[in-house]
Amino acid sequence: MKRFLLPLPVFLLFICNSAFLGASELEVLGGINFLTYKPGQTAAYSEPDEAYSESGTEKYFVPFPFWLANINLRLDFSEKMNITLSIERDNILQNTLSALFGLKTDYINVNFGVFAGLPDSLSRPDAGITGNLELIAARTLFFSISGASTLGNQYGFTSSNSRETAGAKLGFWAGDTVPSVSADMKTYSQGGDNINDVLYRLAFNLDFLIKDTNTSGYLNAGYQVYSRTYKQMLLIEETGEQKPIYFTDSLDLFFAGFGFYWYGKPIGFKLGVEMPLSIHAKPSPMTVSDTAKAHFSYIKAYAGFVFMPVN
Repeated sequence: MKRFLLPLPVFLLFICNSAFLGASELEVLGGINFLTYKPGQTAAYSEPDEAYSESGTEKYFVPFPFWLANINLRLDFSEKMNITLSIERDNILQNTLSALFGLKTDYINVNFGVFAGLPDSLSRPDAGITGNLELIAARTLFFSISGASTLGNQYGFTSSNSRETAGAKLGFWAGDTVPSVSADMKTYSQGGDNINDVLYRLAFNLDFLIKDTNTSGYLNAGYQVYSRTYKQMLLIEETGEQKPIYFTDSLDLFFAGFGFYWYGKPIGFKLGVEMPLSIHAKPSPMTVSDTAKAHFSYIKAYAGFVFMPVN
């Protein structure tokens, strides 16, 4: 965590200085996600033990409060060219610093750049490329794809951790609403701890604008699978060799959420909430409490502000 904190003051100073020198937009968000596997956990819930084999006792998933952060600074060189600097912390990829150069026209938006992944531990960072491409047809229909991938870890240039993301979104503008469907994937493999986190997510989204109120927002609902795989070494007594075995915990759920954005100048405010509607764990002996009361224990929420200088 210390390596993550070292560049943070410098990054924030640069953001604040640039923001007041003509930045197009500075966004600062913070939040919490309780639907998280405990970072320091080294054994899977689904790994049977003697107590389970004797009594059939189930192991309940224990939500972990993971703090989220997202700081984005977009600087416009012209109406068509910009650069975005960001620092993000989430429960899958942990800490990420990135810089993207953007080019946009009436029919295409392209962003391409680099990122550095910083784990909470004191291990070395990993690094890679990231980007997205959006195509626009008839000023109504849009389709976008995005992705990121770690580079160089197989050659020892960076840490043995690996990050991969991929996403696609299809939607259209219909007056003051924007219906869309999106699919996303995130995976983070921690080589030193032999842990692999994977998130698959399919969502239906409805962005909207409330006229004459300076307010916009969104509603979303969908399905996601959030899993963690642990690698254990099994000693074979006959040969004295060690054989790797894998245990995977998985949380499958339907979710719903909403968010609002009040955009004034120079300050606007954002907030959002998301929670499971139905959640299931597999395989045994891992289980999860799927009650209305328990759903509030898995909530995800964020809030923050957007600074837009008055020209």
